[in-house]
Amino acid sequence: MRLFVAKQEYVLEFHDKVADTILEIINQDIAEQDLVLCGFYIDGEEYYGDIFELMVNRGESIQSVKAIVFTEKELKQDSIRSIQEYISNALPLLSHLYNDFYSTPSQKTWENLGQLVEGLEWIGKAVEFIKSAGLHDFKKEVEDIAIAVSQQDTGLIGDLIQYEIIPRFEEMQDAVRAGAGGKSFDLN
Repeated sequence: MRLFVAKQEYVLEFHDKVADTILEIINQDIAEQDLVLCGFYIDGEEYYGDIFELMVNRGESIQSVKAIVFTEKELKQDSIRSIQEYISNALPLLSHLYNDFYSTPSQKTWENLGQLVEGLEWIGKAVEFIKSAGLHDFKKEVEDIAIAVSQQDTGLIGDLIQYEIIPRFEEMQDAVRAGAGGKSFDLN
């Protein structure tokens, strides 16, 4: 099996502790080069799960493992780009979603709400890492949606999307655009 970390290549024999060996090598290399491990390419396919579980399930058949690593600054920039893309794609859909909650929401509407909540939680995790002004973590909105769902208050869900989430998405979009336009956008 070939292991690639940053610009280094290692050849490893498969054994029952190969996952430990892989992580030891990766951890040493990323510590020396001040990198962040984000995931793996396993035989060319992206993988973000548990490397130990993967080795148990596919071990000897794996030909190559490539660590997906970034500098902290690169990861922050990539996270900001991902947030920007998510918001740009979500905003046009949210006006339909909140309207659906003012009438009788369908099963698809509830599924879309679940996807929105997952997106808000993902943004929250990314914002914790980025730690930059102008970005929101959406913890309160996720809590408020959970309360509204438990109370089956579809009007409140519509209000939260229309009056809380959409304006915050627009603010974040403006903050990211300002950063991309050369204005101050603190990545430290």
